[in-house]
Amino acid sequence: MFRDFLKVIIPLFVTIDAVGMVPIFLAVTRGMSPRERRTITFEAVAGATVIAVAFMFLGDAIFRFLGITLADFQIAGGILLLVLAVLDLLMPGKPAVDENQPQVGGLVPLAMPLIAGPAVLTTTLVLARQSGTALTTMALAINFLFLLFVLLGSNLLCRLVGEKALGAISKLVMILLAAIAVSYIRSGIATVVLDTAAGVKAMH
Repeated sequence: MFRDFLKVIIPLFVTIDAVGMVPIFLAVTRGMSPRERRTITFEAVAGATVIAVAFMFLGDAIFRFLGITLADFQIAGGILLLVLAVLDLLMPGKPAVDENQPQVGGLVPLAMPLIAGPAVLTTTLVLARQSGTALTTMALAINFLFLLFVLLGSNLLCRLVGEKALGAISKLVMILLAAIAVSYIRSGIATVVLDTAAGVKAMH
C-alpha cells in the first residue's frame, strides 16, 4: 500500500515542483505586502487544488465524450510532459508563464497555469486512471499542502538557499519529469500494441 502511494505522490511532487516555483512566485508577486502575498498564496493553492481535483473526476466523462482510451492519453500526455520538461530545461522560468503579467491574482496566473498547468493536470488524470481517485486525491492534498508551506516561506527559503540554487534544483526535477514522461509514452504504446495484437488474434 505504501509503495503504491509513493508511486502516486512522487510523480505529482515532481510535476508540481514546489521548490522551483519559489523564484517565479516571488517574481509575479513582487511589490506586494507580506499580508497580500499570504492572501494570494492561499487563493492560488486552493484554486489549483480545486482545478486539479475537478479535472481528475471529469476525466472519465471527457474520455467517453472524445472516444479516447487511457493508452491514448498516456501517449499524448507523456509527449506533452516531455516537451514541457525540455522547454523548462532550455528556457529560464516556466514555459507559457508570463512573469511580468501586470494583473496578478490568486487564480490567474498563479493557480492556472503556474501551479495547475498542463503537466500537473496530465499527471493527475493518468495517475487517477492507474491508481484510483482516492490515492491520487490524497497525494494531491499532501503535495499542495507542501507547496503552501513552501510558498508561505518563499522569502526565507530564497535567502537561505539562493535563487541560483533553487533554479538548479528545479532543472534537476525537470530531468526526472522527462523520465516520467518517457515511462508514460512507453506504457501507452505497450498497451496499444497488446490491445491490437489481442484484437487480431480474436479475429482469427
